[in-house]
Amino acid sequence: MAQHRPAVSTRAITSTAASSSFGETVGRNSLSANIPLNDKYHMHWRPPFSWTMQNMMMSTSTTLLNPNDTGNTLPEDQNVTIAPEKEEQGEMEGGVSVPFQRSKKAKSKGAFSGFDDRANAKLTALSKAKKEAEDAQASYLWLTTADDVDTNFDAEDLHEEWNLSEQKLAIAYSQAIKYTSRLTNNQEATETAERLLFEWMNRFLDPFGVLLADPTMDPNTMYLNRKRMVRTINKVASKLTPSEISSESKPAPSTLKGEDGASSTLPKIRISPPTSKDYINLLRAYSMSKAYRKGQQCEVLMRNMMQLAKTVAYYYDEDDETWTEARAYDVGMESAVSGEGNEMKKWRSWVNESVPNSKVFALAIKCHAGSTHSESLERIILLNHVHDTFSSCCESHIPGMYKDDPYVLFHSIKALKNLQKKEEKEKGHEWLTKLHKFVTSPENADYFQEREIDGELKNQSKELNQTDATSSPEASAVYAQTINVTSAYTTFIRLIARLRGTDGVAADALQVLNRMHRVHNVFVNGLGNPETQTPPTDETSKNEDTETLVNPKRIAHIDIHANAYNLVLGLYRDSKKGEDAPKAIELLQRMIDAGNEEQENRRGVPLPTEQSFEFTIMSLANMPDGKKGIEEAERLIELMQEKDDLESPVAVYNAFITVCNRKLFGKAQLYDKALNILDKMNEMSKKNPGATPNPETLALVMKSCSLSAHEDHESVLATASKLFSQLVKQESSEKSAVALTDRAYYYMMKCVDTHMVEDPVAKKDRIEELFSEACERGLCSANVLTMFKNSVSEEDYHLTVGKGRLADHWIANITGPRALYTDGSKGGAGKNARRKGKSTSDWVKKGKVKESERVTKKKDKKAKKFFKRMKTA
Repeated sequence: MAQHRPAVSTRAITSTAASSSFGETVGRNSLSANIPLNDKYHMHWRPPFSWTMQNMMMSTSTTLLNPNDTGNTLPEDQNVTIAPEKEEQGEMEGGVSVPFQRSKKAKSKGAFSGFDDRANAKLTALSKAKKEAEDAQASYLWLTTADDVDTNFDAEDLHEEWNLSEQKLAIAYSQAIKYTSRLTNNQEATETAERLLFEWMNRFLDPFGVLLADPTMDPNTMYLNRKRMVRTINKVASKLTPSEISSESKPAPSTLKGEDGASSTLPKIRISPPTSKDYINLLRAYSMSKAYRKGQQCEVLMRNMMQLAKTVAYYYDEDDETWTEARAYDVGMESAVSGEGNEMKKWRSWVNESVPNSKVFALAIKCHAGSTHSESLERIILLNHVHDTFSSCCESHIPGMYKDDPYVLFHSIKALKNLQKKEEKEKGHEWLTKLHKFVTSPENADYFQEREIDGELKNQSKELNQTDATSSPEASAVYAQTINVTSAYTTFIRLIARLRGTDGVAADALQVLNRMHRVHNVFVNGLGNPETQTPPTDETSKNEDTETLVNPKRIAHIDIHANAYNLVLGLYRDSKKGEDAPKAIELLQRMIDAGNEEQENRRGVPLPTEQSFEFTIMSLANMPDGKKGIEEAERLIELMQEKDDLESPVAVYNAFITVCNRKLFGKAQLYDKALNILDKMNEMSKKNPGATPNPETLALVMKSCSLSAHEDHESVLATASKLFSQLVKQESSEKSAVALTDRAYYYMMKCVDTHMVEDPVAKKDRIEELFSEACERGLCSANVLTMFKNSVSEEDYHLTVGKGRLADHWIANITGPRALYTDGSKGGAGKNARRKGKSTSDWVKKGKVKESERVTKKKDKKAKKFFKRMKTA
């Protein structure tokens, strides 16, 4: 007679006895899952075994597993056929086709807006997996708690069904988190992935009675506590003694009721906790989002990870007071062999997956690095300290944990913003030194030996320059398996460049540049290999050492661009030291020589740009020997003219004129030299339009006319007037200031003052005319105002400009030194005094109130920062 069984759900189970017996084995949604023992359910019916198993082996289950995803496979002894997932066609077993791409059709009811079809499919599959797990759990609990049960039903089958459904549920969680977190710039998707991961962790920890930190709580209380984290990892690390994990676990006790009537307990069933990849998927979504205080969200997740690892490590510790022998057979336990050869049981892999590894720390630091929060750098320093502690005590136990991990140091360096702060500068040098040592040390050659190339490495490989070195598939594979550290080194050079004018910064920048070449050489030759490699012979082709020479190991690669060289050359330009000029010439010569070599022989040296020549020539102005500096500048100009790839060399010629103005100041030959450079530019512009003189060039030649002590005053003044007229013709109106600048007016006024010596009245009238035009165009700079003041009487000056603040439209287009008041200053004592005719706005009272508010706000902020630091210490 066929037996009929009604559908059983955890919502209909209310037995208190089952709750006390199995409350430790179920999740949050089934803690109250109990079987009613009334007469209604005392009929003999078959538990819902076949229905659940069929559903798990149908096409619904194919959305849960992907054979290409490591860590998402069922045990080998489970005879379940999983159809492979075809992403391109979206075809599934049974003729079902699901195109995993952004659909233009209207979303069905319940679908998430902005989610692609793949993410919605994984979320739907997760809902079904939850239902299947509840049904399988309810069936097993009913059978084990009912008194009148058909003996033909095997508890082991229902137990295995429940175990399999929990494993499928864990995979469903993992897939849903993976594909929702991939939806970048989608706040709803990131929040969904966060909610699912938090729900998954709570589902695992509920039987232990552990409550995780809620990420929706006050973010001010969600910071990591350094001392607590250090104490926790030291305790967990003591449980991770080195041991050899066996591939096969011992079988658990077989039945609940044996043939002899003896009873035994089947293994406790728990859903597998999240793996490190699940945590990293969410952290990567955080790092690419624009979430507010996403760094604190990362720290909350790391706290929860450590709570889970601590719970598992202590619960399955034979030294624990609550330890029972039955725990040794729980689902997830592994057979291990200690160093003394004794067999033991550990939940080692689940602990390893829950302890934050170096990648987790790196992504958390990356989130803080992209934040504008005032305490972001302090959090990064704290995370580095915690990571150092973690790596020192469990580097050999936790996969993916490395001392001085390059990812952690890379994102820490990218977080630096101001090296003027002593602590930030010291940390920057420390992190860069550690990073450089790690990626160039042969002892770290196996860094990528057993690591999967993750999404960040793949993204970095896509951003590589398309050079000859990456044209072949073999070279592309080598790049994909290394870390691109270009931005870390370049960022640090750029931060050093902001300290221009400070002693020693040019040498520091050059040291970083040389380190970049060291990394490039290691990438080309491999770690631990000589620069010149000898091809292997037939006799030694099988030798392992020879194999390492043919296929050298690498950790990082670097692309040295011209901007890195230009930043160093800019520091030489601003150093004001004569001994730095030869160093700049040597650096530029290295770039010029690289242009004469083939691509593979350049050793990473980039080709020079217009800015390279400009900064080098400007550094020659610091040489004590003016004649030698001008000769060297002429040589560099000739070398530049031979370069066909430089499209706009006008800035280089302008730099040459600037050097001549400084080194030939007050000499008659300055005028002729400037005209020769201008004629050469006009000649070169016929071949290269980029060499055409611009308004700045004409202004510099006018400056040369004003600084030259040439005896032919009439010719010098005529030349300056002609150049000035060319600039005036480029303006559209009498009030425009496109080609004309305040510097042009100042140089023209100075030429008139220097070279119009025969007629003082005409000189005065011309200077007044130029000053009036400058004011109309908004070009009344401090130099123009001073030049006018020195050329007229005090009475005429006050009648023209008045007393007090200058008109706003007089100084609207200034690019040079600015003056706000008629005395040539920007402000000072008494400058805000009230004047007649001005409206009273109580500016003094308002100013005092604003100042008081500013001081109070500053004190409150400092006090808040102090108490936070004391709280997290």
